[in-house]
This record gives sequence, C-alpha cells and structure tokens, in this order.
Amino acid sequence: MRCPKTVLLLLPLALADPSPLPGHSMSSPPEINHLAKTWLLTGTTMPSHNSLILTPGVADRVGTAFSRTPLRTNDFEVEFTISAKPGTAVFENDGVAFWYSEENSTEILVAASAKHSHNQDELIAGTWYDHYVQQGLGLYGFKSAFKGLGVFFSRNAGAATVGLKFGDGSGASEGPEQQLEIRDGKDHSVKLRVQPEAATLQVDAVTLTLAKPAKAGGFMGFSCYGGSKASYNPKERSAFVEIKGVKVMNYASGPGEDTLPSAAEPEASKEKEDVLGAHSSFKDHREESEAIKELTNMVFKLVIESKPQREQMKAAISALSKRVSVVEESFTTLKKEIDMKTGHNLGEEFESIKKELADMHAAAHRDTDARGKKLADLHSDIEHVQKTAATGGDISGDLDSLSRSNEQVLDELTSQHKRMFGVSIFAIAFIIIAGLSLYNKFRCWEKKHVL
Repeated sequence: MRCPKTVLLLLPLALADPSPLPGHSMSSPPEINHLAKTWLLTGTTMPSHNSLILTPGVADRVGTAFSRTPLRTNDFEVEFTISAKPGTAVFENDGVAFWYSEENSTEILVAASAKHSHNQDELIAGTWYDHYVQQGLGLYGFKSAFKGLGVFFSRNAGAATVGLKFGDGSGASEGPEQQLEIRDGKDHSVKLRVQPEAATLQVDAVTLTLAKPAKAGGFMGFSCYGGSKASYNPKERSAFVEIKGVKVMNYASGPGEDTLPSAAEPEASKEKEDVLGAHSSFKDHREESEAIKELTNMVFKLVIESKPQREQMKAAISALSKRVSVVEESFTTLKKEIDMKTGHNLGEEFESIKKELADMHAAAHRDTDARGKKLADLHSDIEHVQKTAATGGDISGDLDSLSRSNEQVLDELTSQHKRMFGVSIFAIAFIIIAGLSLYNKFRCWEKKHVL
C-alpha cells in the first residue's frame, strides 16, 4: 500500500514543467543591453532590428557569438531559427555551427579575435585566418579539436548537409549527418534536446540522434565562416546568415545557470540607453544625422501643414483670375454695344481727344520755352545797358532796342494768351457737348430698356 503513495508523490516531480534560462536565451530582435551583458560577439556578428547577423555575406570573414556564463545543467533544450540567403558565388569551407563546448569558449576567442580577426592590417593582407588555423580555430572560427557537441550546417563537394557531432578534444568527431540546404533565404526551425546520455537534433523534417554523454558546465554559442576562394571579385557575396531568437529551457530540477545581476528597473519617463550609439566612433556623425533628420521632419511637417492654405490661396487666385477675365469680356462687349448704338467709335474718339490734348501740351511747352528764351535775352540786354550806363556811354540806342523788344514780348504774350484762352474754351465746350451727348444716349437706352 505504501508503494503507490511513493509513486504518486514522485510523479509530479518527474512531470514538472521546464524552466526558461534567460541568461542563455536571446530575444528577436536582440535586446542590446542584455546581449552585451550575457554574450560575447566577435568578427562580423552584429545585432540588427530583426535578428542577430552572424555574417553579412562577406567572404573570408568569421563571426561568433558565445555565452559568457556556463550552463549548469546537462538536461536542456535549445530552440532557435536560422536563415541563410544564398550568395552570388560558391566559396569553399563556408558553414555555420552551433556549439555546446565543455571549454570556456569566451576565453579562447577574446585574445584570438583581438589579435587577428579584428586586426586591420591582417584583414587587408588576408593573413588573419592563417593565425586562426595555427591556434586550432579553423572549424568555422572555433576549435577544430572541440570537446562537446556541435551542430554543423556544411557544404561538402557542392552538397549541403546538417550534422550532429560529438568531439572529445582529440580532433576527431563522430555523429550522424544528412543532406539539407538552408541557404535558400527561408527560416528554418532548429531544436536540440540535450540529455545526460544522448542528444536529439530536429531541423524542419530532419531528425538526428547521437548517443553520447553531455556534461554540465558547458558554454553554448554560434560561429560562422564566409568561406574562401582562390581568386574572386570583392563584389561576389557569400551566404547572409542570421539567427532569429534563441530559447533555452532547463529540464533538470536544479538551477540551470548562474543568477544574473539584478538591474534597476528604468523609470518610465527615461528612454533606454543606447550602448552602441553612446560608445560608437561615429557618434558625432550620428548626432549630425539626427539633427538633419529632425530638420527634415520639421520642413516636411511645415509643408504638410501649409498645404491646405496654399491650396486655398491657389483656388482664390484662380477664381479671381476668372472673374477678371469675365469683367474684361463684359467690358469689351459693352464697348461694342455702345459703338453699335451710337454709330461712333468712342474708343477712337477718346484716343483722338487724348492726342489733341497731348499736342496742346506740347505746343504750350514750346511756347513756354520760347518765352523763357526771350526773357533771357531781355535780361542780357538789361545787363548790357547797366554796364554801358556805368561807363558813361550813350544808352539811347539800347533803350530804343529794349523798348522794341519789350513791345514785341508784350504783343506775343497777348496773342498767346488769347490763343490759349480760345483753345481752352473750345476744349471745354467739346467735352461738355460730348458728355451731354453720351448722357443723352444713356437716357435713351434706359427708356428703351437697353440698359
């Protein structure tokens, strides 16, 4: 009777739900602060708005991402999505790997990446990978003689395969593999179930099983090598590989990872800290770009907000132009009707009056100039007389000449005055008669209901 009770007590423990391991998981897109704290990124690996990019399609480059802390369990499950867009050329030895290494991978890669894969001179000379191979890091950017488990997406003799391998640190590895092409631009779901005595890999419809023991305390991560070629154009691209989220679950009863240091919750009013932006060498350039972006947004906003007013002004100007055109047409029609009713071309008559007035103005201007000239001569004669009188000479001849000139000027002024008075009387009479005639015509049209 006691045995069934014991079984009932132990059954809930065996069926306990797995617990997540956030220190070894990765959101999609990656959270920058969490990524910088729990993962070591080297080479071409970089976070983006959608995923973690292992390689952006550049040949002869390596990218790695390894957890900084070990897994404290050997009974866990790793699930992630991998996507690889095909390149424009085929390169040798290119591939991607997922690792569960019994060795501290971060210590292995920190020095190698700083000295070689991040060394500008060696990258330009193309000698960095030789140093990696000499240090035993020739298997997709990690140890060829690895200890632990590895999932390899390889290309051998043109055939793409996926394999689940176990290495004991001697350089030899064993495990099943099967043909599978992931370089098709599609998302492929990968699930690796690790247990103390076996491991099972499932990639889409492919399932591989490896009966080898796994030890707790290993470091997990990814590595990718873009491949090499004897000679190639720099414009040729290798596969573009990215990881979209990593989810790690612990199936053991104990803690599966070290406790992460608790971070203070950011205030709701404060924005998240941009670690990459704050420490980037292009910070000043980025600030200028942000200022230009804000100015562009402001100009765009101003253009959008002023568009209704501009459309209204455009419509008002168009309507006013149409009304002016209608008024001009109506005025032209009225002139034609008036000319038809009166039998006279009032426009030509008005132009004739304007011309006569202009001629009168020109004649008056000429007469004024002539009188001015005569007055100047008169002043000259007076000045001459004054000089003669001062010297005691005979001025009787000059006085006679001055008297005749004065009489001529008076006669001329009288005649011009009479002429101007007559012309003025004529012009006034003509304007009065024309106005009375036009008024009479309008009165007649009004009686005939023309207007």
